[in-house]
Amino acid sequence: MNIYSNTNSPFPSQVVSDVEKASLEYGTQVAQAIEQEWFSQGRTSGNRYLTNWNNFHQLRLYARGEQSIQKYKDELAINGDLSYLNLDWKPVPILSKFVDIVVNGISSKTYDIKAYAQDPSSIKKRTEYASKIYEDMLSQEYLDNLKQTLGIDLYQTPSTTVVPETPEELELHMQLSYKQSVEIAEEEAISSVLAQNKYDLVKRRLNMDLAVCGIAAAKTNFNTAEGITVDYVDPAYMVYSYTEDPNFEDIYYVGELKAITIPELKKEFPGITEEELKRIQAMPGNRSYITGWGDYDANTVQVLYFDYKTYHNQVFKIKQTDQGLMKAIEKPDTFNPPENDNFERVSRSIEVLYSGAKVLGTNTMLKWELAENMSRPLADTTKVKMNYAICAPRIYKGRIESIVSKCIG
Repeated sequence: MNIYSNTNSPFPSQVVSDVEKASLEYGTQVAQAIEQEWFSQGRTSGNRYLTNWNNFHQLRLYARGEQSIQKYKDELAINGDLSYLNLDWKPVPILSKFVDIVVNGISSKTYDIKAYAQDPSSIKKRTEYASKIYEDMLSQEYLDNLKQTLGIDLYQTPSTTVVPETPEELELHMQLSYKQSVEIAEEEAISSVLAQNKYDLVKRRLNMDLAVCGIAAAKTNFNTAEGITVDYVDPAYMVYSYTEDPNFEDIYYVGELKAITIPELKKEFPGITEEELKRIQAMPGNRSYITGWGDYDANTVQVLYFDYKTYHNQVFKIKQTDQGLMKAIEKPDTFNPPENDNFERVSRSIEVLYSGAKVLGTNTMLKWELAENMSRPLADTTKVKMNYAICAPRIYKGRIESIVSKCIG
């Protein structure tokens, strides 16, 4: 298949049919464009990925008090005087203490999850409850006398509810005390998901990244075995499109690099052949991406996982039945009825996510498919949210700043 590409960008054109976007060739070109943008220039110093990784690595060394001491020696060796070399050159970890204070301060700011139902049924139920308790508040004296005299309880609210005496107390009661069962269930569900994913530990790592690197990221996912998952993402291994938004709302692709072993690769992608596995393991191109992972051996494969945002055209054929009713039939985006036909074509464009995985340094595309679970805001179902939640509060023109970076001379 011939994939049309914009001359000003290595990425394939998005103004193509949905069938073309779903093809493996289209996904391969997207992956190659990401690889070219982040890992070009022969995978040596100067490419975007290594620049990011080296910056974050340097910041983390400073935050741990393990930065290089060569710059201090160079400052003291004036005119070749090396008489200071008998000093203890171990850096005093002053910065690491301040980083711990900041991270502990952020982590200690606890919060409670509050769910507020906004569907019409819940709003109606809340309004009816507020009306009843307001009527009881206005006629409280009369209802108390009636109860003492005749022993009849005509309160509309349960006896355990304390009836407010003023409209201000009623407003506070509705905010603090009133809770519907669906809201309680939602709060319990969210708390259960976070507890199952040990989010307290993940959150502390995110706070540390915000203080040290100036950027933090987490990934949400869903599968039938584990349900909803919330995973920590190391920003040093991330790739994403250019943005100036501190919340990365306008990016159209995002991904991360993972070093996985051959058995894990086979388990995750069972369709890959043994010959292909041998070819991947034997290719030196993949191992040249090993920078940043330490002492991994040749059995480790560097895989780029990424999400790519594009759009699909939802097309429907509107047909009028013999009974005068209108029937909508979904069609591919290439559907175009003739003018003299009694059919009508209606369509809308919606954002979608494609999930891909590629072995770096090779032409092996492991996955390219339309994402099965896409998060969409209730206010606009044509929009889609990335699976990655990223935040860099002090980003400017693509440059990320952190507390530690401001402390380094």
